[in-house]
Amino acid sequence: MDVKGHPKKPLERASLPMASLVGSFLAETAQEDPTLHGYLDKLDDEGRRLLAGVLGRFDQKGRGELDASQRLLARRVLTRLRRPDRAILSLTNRVLDYLDLNRNALLEENELELTIEIMELFSRVETQNDTLSERELEMLYAVLRHIDTNDNGVIDAHEKVRLRDGLDDPVGFLAQQLAQNPEFQQLVEDR
Repeated sequence: MDVKGHPKKPLERASLPMASLVGSFLAETAQEDPTLHGYLDKLDDEGRRLLAGVLGRFDQKGRGELDASQRLLARRVLTRLRRPDRAILSLTNRVLDYLDLNRNALLEENELELTIEIMELFSRVETQNDTLSERELEMLYAVLRHIDTNDNGVIDAHEKVRLRDGLDDPVGFLAQQLAQNPEFQQLVEDR
């Protein structure tokens, strides 16, 4: 364990104990958030593998299951997704890969705050609700890819400053993306 109590080498996504991680999360979520449980319980094997990828980012102790506070944090991300399915969970994992700023396969407090903040902003790009559609997630992913100027698959310190500055002025940030980000422009035009 490191000084924060995290496993020194978090489990790779492919080696996550999917059955216990997803199974225990779904069992607890059935009572804690029946609506979310209804969507997640319908996932096929691939969808559950993708869900395990999201949940594994909250398994700070590497035990293969989340305690109550870790489940709450995971639900903060998962409830931002409109009708989570395989495609949305796949996009969510790609977005979280960018927002795992220290690349340790875990979402720490500062990374979670940034994740929730940017998810809240993009949940209102096309609709006025608090959930992200698949399209809004695609737009978010396009923006993160554009901000990743060195194309290393993660937001580094300089790029984080750009992202943070953009979140301070969401209207200007989205307008700038529309003017400068061809992938974002295409997604907006395809509406």
